[in-house]
Amino acid sequence: MGGAGDGGGVADLLRSIRRRIEQAKIYPDAARREGIQGTVELRFRIAADGSVEAMEILRSSGFPILDQASQQTIRRAAPYPPVRGWIRLPLSYHLDP
Repeated sequence: MGGAGDGGGVADLLRSIRRRIEQAKIYPDAARREGIQGTVELRFRIAADGSVEAMEILRSSGFPILDQASQQTIRRAAPYPPVRGWIRLPLSYHLDP
């Protein structure tokens, strides 16, 4: 998320987007019941209106239910502030012991 020379403003913006996504994340009940855990790595691009313009899974969790939940989370957290380029992040689903 971001590169060298972005400055504090962009880094703060990306942290804010990450927080918004984490707050929107819902662990699917079926995955909890089955004990399914994993991490989905994806990237997305934000449109001018703050919606998700494009999204792709870079690395699957190995479980379609978590992959789909991650994509839904990214869309649910919109609208986003304008950021140019792709935002790449992992979303993890882990059950507490």
